[in-house]
Amino acid sequence: MEPRAEFRRRTRLAPEARRKQLMECALEVFSKRGIGRAGHAEIAELAQVSVATVFNYFNTREDLVNAVLTEVELYFRGIASAAFGQSKDPLEAIHDYIALVVEAAYVKPDYTHIWLEWSSSVREEIWPRYLKLLSHNTDLMKKVITPGFDNHDFDCRLSVDEFCRALSGCGYMIIQMINQPGHASKEKVVEFVYSYITAILHPKDQ
Repeated sequence: MEPRAEFRRRTRLAPEARRKQLMECALEVFSKRGIGRAGHAEIAELAQVSVATVFNYFNTREDLVNAVLTEVELYFRGIASAAFGQSKDPLEAIHDYIALVVEAAYVKPDYTHIWLEWSSSVREEIWPRYLKLLSHNTDLMKKVITPGFDNHDFDCRLSVDEFCRALSGCGYMIIQMINQPGHASKEKVVEFVYSYITAILHPKDQ
C-alpha cells in the first residue's frame, strides 16, 4: 500500500511520536481496507516499520480496532460538542454541525470513511459501541433543538428524536456529493445539505 501523503522514512522516533505515526497509518489503512480487513501488516508496510513494532503498540487486533475507533469516536464527539455543546439558535447549531461534517469529509477523509462504515456495521461486535456514540451525539442535538419543537417554531412531522437521527445521517449524502466527478464546492455542499435538512424541519418563519 502506497502512503497517501509524504514518503515515510524508517527513522527512530520517541514512543509517543511513533504511536502517533502508527495511528495515522492505521486510520489510512482502515479507511481503505475496511474495519474488518485492516491489520498490523498493512500498517507496518505503510509506516515502513516491522510488523513487530506495530504489535508493540497494539498488542492484539482487538486493541488495534479499539484504538482506531476511539480516535474516530473522539473526533465526531468533538464535532457534535462544537455545534451543540452550548446554548444557541437551533438553526445556527444545525448549520454549524453540517459545516463541520462537510469540513471533516474534506480534511479528515479517513475519519469520515471509518465513521460511516462503522455506522452500518450492524452485524459486528463494534455495533453497540457505535450506538453509544450516536446516542451521545443525538442527546447533544436534542438539548438545543427540542426548545424549537416545544415552542412550535417548526412544523415538522417527525419527533425531535427522529429529526436528530435524520440529521446525524447526513454524512452519507455529504460523502456521495464530494466524491462525484465534478463535485460541488464545499460551500455548495453545506448549502444543499442544510436546505435539505431544514426542509424536513420546516421552520415556520422561512
